[in-house]
Amino acid sequence: MKSVDDVRILHLFANYKWTGPADPAIRAAARLRRLGLDVVFAQAGFVHAGNSHDVAGQLWRWGVPVVAGLELRKHFHVPSLLRDVKALRQLLGRDRHAVVHCHLPGDHLLAALACRRLEDPPVVVRSLYDPGPPARGWRERFAFGRTAGVVAPTRGARDGTVRRFGLDPERVLLQEPVVEPEPPGGPDLRARWGLGAHHRVVGITARIQPHRRFDLLWAIARQVADQLPEVRFVLLGRGNERDTQELVHGPIARLQLQRHVVLPGYQQGPDYAAALRSFDVFLFLVPGSDGTCRAVCDAMAFGLPVVATSRGILPELLAPHRAGEVPGFVCREDPAAMAAQLVRLLRDEPQRRRHGAAALRRAQLDMDPERAARASRAFYQRLLDRAGGRP
Repeated sequence: MKSVDDVRILHLFANYKWTGPADPAIRAAARLRRLGLDVVFAQAGFVHAGNSHDVAGQLWRWGVPVVAGLELRKHFHVPSLLRDVKALRQLLGRDRHAVVHCHLPGDHLLAALACRRLEDPPVVVRSLYDPGPPARGWRERFAFGRTAGVVAPTRGARDGTVRRFGLDPERVLLQEPVVEPEPPGGPDLRARWGLGAHHRVVGITARIQPHRRFDLLWAIARQVADQLPEVRFVLLGRGNERDTQELVHGPIARLQLQRHVVLPGYQQGPDYAAALRSFDVFLFLVPGSDGTCRAVCDAMAFGLPVVATSRGILPELLAPHRAGEVPGFVCREDPAAMAAQLVRLLRDEPQRRRHGAAALRRAQLDMDPERAARASRAFYQRLLDRAGGRP
């Protein structure tokens, strides 16, 4: 039997862009390395002309060693896939990785193809990032049929994947989204934004795109501002010039919300943490490319109560837990309902603190990255043990 502490582990990520699953994928690899596992990350070689390799920069930041030689395109491209199949087989033969951990459909299909007919194939693991199971197309059937284990973020994703692909439930690990712990204290950005202690601040993190329901956001903001003139909505996000004008500046002007909205744009690093410390409540409407809604998890780690729609994973993240503690509120997708919930929280500081404390406990206890890393390590070992016992 192989010990996970003595083998090599390869993570695949078929994209160079800083898309939703990139952050949790890289953090997972980094945390496993901190446990002493020999984890490397295959860095995509394909980059569109004129674009920067955002994933490469984050791999360097997190100190995760990389291997090159694979194109790892996001979209299905037969010539590129065939080149990568050959290259991955050579890589596996040279470096003898015992585990190949996939994060996206493209690299999952690649791993399934490359590991076919190998004399000593690695176990293939797939992480999911959506609240439901993957589609059951031919590529998915082929890939999951050659997959040793799956990591799912919700019960719906876990149970649906078991049913849809006929998997042994023991081979599917339920692992909730994780969030990095946030030390208490630190600066905020209220003064930079011209806000005082009397302002009540609602934070939103969302890329400016048509499907993110900015129409709903501004309708909510107008109703809240009519009842609480001291409210300020702060949007952390960016988009192209056209979308920003049509979805943000235009509606704000039409609804006369200029004095109630702050637009600092996308924030990173210490400024992002300081921005979250500036909020009283966090509002979230539509999940983006990361189905695990990392922005909501981040807000909870800062002790912010959350008001959200019922889309995707949000009801599971905000469900009552531990003696009925409520970290947030899931509302129907209606401006009046969501505005009413925000007003109740903004007017009642003790209630706000109570739900914020529940959100923080949920993040600390259920989204602990070290616990998740240990669970992944144990999962790898179980899969290696099962593979070693095959005839």
